[in-house]
Amino acid sequence: MLSVFGFLLATIIIFFIEFPSLWKNRQIKECWLFSMLLLFAFTLNSAISLHFTLPNPLDWIAFLYKPLSDFLHIN
Repeated sequence: MLSVFGFLLATIIIFFIEFPSLWKNRQIKECWLFSMLLLFAFTLNSAISLHFTLPNPLDWIAFLYKPLSDFLHIN
């Protein structure tokens, strides 16, 4: 749980360092993108530090290509 607070502190520090310059230069789309990516990174880091099981993207790719692979190996 302490690591989540560390990630939160780092996220807040990064936000207050980077966001004002984006806002000052009227880069609204970049502000949204930066905020969403920072929130996504914080969420993933928190989930990993709390030992949640996260899906592996390779599992989805294998699931999608398995029928094709089975078909090609049979013939």
